[in-house]
Amino acid sequence: MARPYRFYNIKTSRKELLKENASKYLFFAWTLNRLKEFLLCQDAKRINEGYITKSIHKTELLKGFKEPDKLVDKWLADMEFIGLIRGEYDPRIDQHLIYITEKGIEEYKNQTYNVLAANLLEAQESRRLSRIAIIIAVVSVIVAIGIVSICCK
Repeated sequence: MARPYRFYNIKTSRKELLKENASKYLFFAWTLNRLKEFLLCQDAKRINEGYITKSIHKTELLKGFKEPDKLVDKWLADMEFIGLIRGEYDPRIDQHLIYITEKGIEEYKNQTYNVLAANLLEAQESRRLSRIAIIIAVVSVIVAIGIVSICCK
């Protein structure tokens, strides 16, 4: 079903890991939501893997990633490894099918991956705001020193 995307090395930046993990958890939540919709609307427990891949490319989730198809394969393999989904090949229709598991349904109900993604996105935003605050503080100190030096002459 999936090929390994890449192995992390020590030099991988925290920013890249945060971005990829936030996107991964959003993908998990999105995929579980799609599977739940199929489970409720069509009374089927399976979905075509190609449908997931084509649908995810229509979203903004994979924007900025190199090799998004390999990344989707990796994330689907991660979901299968965790036990959220089960994938199998159906030779009759020549397609890979994805089934939601009981654990996947439970994780969807608990909104686990939505919360994880939201926390990581909030951490990214907090870091961005703290950098802006530091820049404003440095500029304020420089302006204050300039005003004091002008007034005290």
